[in-house]
Amino acid sequence: FHFYFQELLKYSTSCDGVQELQEALVAMLDLLKSVNDSMHQISITGYDGDLSELGKVLMQGSFSVWTGHRKGPTKMKDLARFKPMQRHLFLYEKALVFCKKREDHGDGYDKTSSYSFKHFLKMNAVGITENVKGDHRKFEIWYSGREEVYVVQAQTVDLKMAWLNEIRKILF
Repeated sequence: FHFYFQELLKYSTSCDGVQELQEALVAMLDLLKSVNDSMHQISITGYDGDLSELGKVLMQGSFSVWTGHRKGPTKMKDLARFKPMQRHLFLYEKALVFCKKREDHGDGYDKTSSYSFKHFLKMNAVGITENVKGDHRKFEIWYSGREEVYVVQAQTVDLKMAWLNEIRKILF
């Protein structure tokens, strides 16, 4: 679908209406993304409240996550030694939701992913550190004055930047 539009654009660069075509493409992609994000959200299990109260889903994706808690015996420098957890993150307007992805094996098209809810952070108590030593794909999300710290590693630097941009928009 996406591909079809891009092909269309490729062959119509010199004719009238290319601007409209480009705008239509952007709108279509936005719509596709938002439908896709909502589809994933439907598969979240184990959340007690009403997810719609958290606002719109802005981003969602899979990350490696290391956690540290100020209260425990864990010092921040010990973080790197632990194996990361694989978490699927949903960024809502009001909260960041951490889930564990489960692949339910069906046949062909029935293969659905579901996400079991682990915890969430309210965006009004979140802070970010954009760079973490040792890996350009990592950033830090901290909660209520660094009492909880989550080191999050994206698959690519571009993905990390896209998430940071969205989080920044919410925070500021």
